[in-house]
Amino acid sequence: MKKKILIISLMMSSTFCFSQEIKTLFSSNDSKKNLSFGRYGGPLIETTQINSDWGLTIGGKGGVIINNKFAFGGIGKRLVSKNNFLGNNLNGNESTSLTLNYGTGGVFGEYIFNMVSPVHFSIPINLMAGNVSIEENNVDIESSTLFIFEPGVNLEFNFSKYFISAISVSYRQVFGGFLSKP
Repeated sequence: MKKKILIISLMMSSTFCFSQEIKTLFSSNDSKKNLSFGRYGGPLIETTQINSDWGLTIGGKGGVIINNKFAFGGIGKRLVSKNNFLGNNLNGNESTSLTLNYGTGGVFGEYIFNMVSPVHFSIPINLMAGNVSIEENNVDIESSTLFIFEPGVNLEFNFSKYFISAISVSYRQVFGGFLSKP
């Protein structure tokens, strides 16, 4: 008899537990705790100033977006315009025509303000490693490894669900300049 009462009591308490609403971390009913993930990638075209001269860099950026607020991923870019200057060719000639080349790659983190709005802001921080080299007549004469910290601000435009364009302003702080000769 005691066994039957215990079993019936357990069954009824289980029914009462299931009838109550349970909140979980990944519940679709609780929008505040619901995690969403997205991804993106695309080309990157920038104007930049290197060696007191303006140039054009082209590259790419891609990553993961969490809850339409946080993004992280990879970034890479390379100077595609010619950056010519007069300098020392290390053979004693101080007015030789030289060309500067520059390329970087690394990771980024970004906080996005109100991504669902047609026009919104984001704050990216890029951490990159790169290389700058100097050529004379298409032959490397000098090269340096660089580490780059680049914070910025983006003004982003949602043209469609799958096309978001941005106008960016950033500051590049370069560390290193570890010189090596090829």
